[in-house]
Amino acid sequence: MIEKIKIFTDGACLGNPGPGGWGALICYQGKKEEISGAEFNTTNNRMELTAAIKALNKALELAPNSIDITTDSEYLRQGITQWIFNWKQRGWKTNQNRSVKNIDLWQKLDEIVTEYEKIEWHWVRSHNGHPENERADFIARNAIKKTHPENVDRQVVFDTETTGLKPEEGHRVIEIGCIELINRRKTGSTFHRYINPGREIDAEAIKIHGLTNEFLVNQPSFSEIADDFVSFICGSELIAHNASFDIGFLNSELKRVNIEWEGISSYCTVIDTLRLARQRHPGQKNNLDSLCKRYGIDNTHRELHGALLDSELLAEVYLAMTRGQEGLKFGITQSSYDHQKEQPHQEEIHRISTDRARLKVLEPNEEEKLAHKQWLVNHSTFSW
Repeated sequence: MIEKIKIFTDGACLGNPGPGGWGALICYQGKKEEISGAEFNTTNNRMELTAAIKALNKALELAPNSIDITTDSEYLRQGITQWIFNWKQRGWKTNQNRSVKNIDLWQKLDEIVTEYEKIEWHWVRSHNGHPENERADFIARNAIKKTHPENVDRQVVFDTETTGLKPEEGHRVIEIGCIELINRRKTGSTFHRYINPGREIDAEAIKIHGLTNEFLVNQPSFSEIADDFVSFICGSELIAHNASFDIGFLNSELKRVNIEWEGISSYCTVIDTLRLARQRHPGQKNNLDSLCKRYGIDNTHRELHGALLDSELLAEVYLAMTRGQEGLKFGITQSSYDHQKEQPHQEEIHRISTDRARLKVLEPNEEEKLAHKQWLVNHSTFSW
């Protein structure tokens, strides 16, 4: 019999609700065992509960005398150590006489904990450098990949608003807006938060976005929304205009929350639409307003910058700017995360008549032939 087992659990979810994963690290007698799983349509709280249930079930096989279980979910820890007793007395009702959310999982957890003589529940702050908690977080996030069909491309178009121009001067993020694309189609899933920066906003910045300290005073701090934000973007391809600006600010904020933060590039790939636009339209204006005008996208309602509105516009710009690439994608469900409908997307096939007029072939003239031949000579060192 094993004297004590230490368990570290975590859950993660993209979209919340959306695809989710759970992970657990089970430590005993110098050994470490990792278990994980995923669900296609779930919530972060359900994944936190599932991680604990699965880990405790697994630990039963080892017949330990006691369990130490560590989580970064106050919902899980307070629920199992405090709230559950009153829920049971009321017939699994809250003090507002409403059914307890996730009752099926709470009942499973309640049943499994009775199998142990002693369980101690511990809480740690997430993304705060705790090695085992960070590992459980990684396991949970990595498990989400199991929910993705091989032909699903998840992209997140995002934008930020800030107190100023440079994070190294202490400027902070005050708004984040994200739009989800699945296989180049907007799903309707978004992430949008206003954030209290804990410092004054530059007057010039207010002229751009209109956000004031008075408006933001009752908004959450970045540390309070960091987990939800990372969960939303994790594993996706990020799309931003002048991406280095937004990524720089977000990495600065996430580093404040967790000194061990390795950078967004460790979790996501990034597309910079400003760089893309400059390649396609060299020598022209390539700010968001100019691109909207160029691609016929209505931005008349954009009087001030706003993270969610600008993300919506940028999503349209990106799709227009890269039109034609969608032909390289395989058709899947109209939204991989829309589980109520989940209907296969059907592309109508237009057949071309066999008796159509033949396409005119333009033959090169002698000057063009000579130029082509010279190009081949100049590039004869290429290896094909």
